Amino acid sequence: MLGKFKTFFKKKETITASELEFDDEKLSSNPNFLINQKKILDLLKDIETDSPLCTIVFEGKEEQYSSSILDVQIENNQLILDELLPASGNKLLISENKLKLSTIHKGIRLAFKLEDIKIGSSRGIAYYKAAIPDRIYYPQRRSTPRIQITTFNIPFSGISARTNTSLGASVFDLSRNGLAITIPNNIARLQRGDSIKNCHMTIDQQDITFDLAVRFVKTANQTTGKTLIGGYFENTPSKSRNKLERFVATIEREEIRNRKE
Repeated sequence: MLGKFKTFFKKKETITASELEFDDEKLSSNPNFLINQKKILDLLKDIETDSPLCTIVFEGKEEQYSSSILDVQIENNQLILDELLPASGNKLLISENKLKLSTIHKGIRLAFKLEDIKIGSSRGIAYYKAAIPDRIYYPQRRSTPRIQITTFNIPFSGISARTNTSLGASVFDLSRNGLAITIPNNIARLQRGDSIKNCHMTIDQQDITFDLAVRFVKTANQTTGKTLIGGYFENTPSKSRNKLERFVATIEREEIRNRKE
């Protein structure tokens, strides 16, 4: 995600993903590192299910990129990472062959390193394979209250470019680069690689328009057929992009205020 909003750490208690170093001496004295393999696998499977958007950074580089964990293959001891956005991050990933990934799970920001990354492709979309990390920075407590985007009750509408089916949904997860939506059932037969055109959502009584490149489709509830769909923004007019930036910035400022209280 599909992606949660930025959560800021208290400096005296945590380190940021960009500063994260997996030094054995630090690890032995830092209880915030998760090293139990079963717990690591359980955590990664939960993240795969929730499909939040992840932040990707490279050592010595200031720009941040977005991606998501597509699959955690326990039997192969590897995880599958979606291609990076902006697209320039993919060339950087290939040349660097290592990265730091961070995301928010249950209101907690976690981070880990991936190295020796291999590239693959499915339906013309790049993906990356890397060994499951043997340690994850995971404080296991919330440094700030989690703000669920579902509390804003943001409606979403769009049209599947492949099946020409209209769909209505609710926004589940939102970031500057993409979002996740929930729909009662996948009548539009959406799948990874599809495009949803003429998308609309209303934020602070302002209409945001864009196209959405679908990156994952998951059934959130087998009984009801409720489906979680996530993707990245495309063809977003500058006015809509600016409105989105302001909304996300507002949420981030609210989290900063909560952290200081």
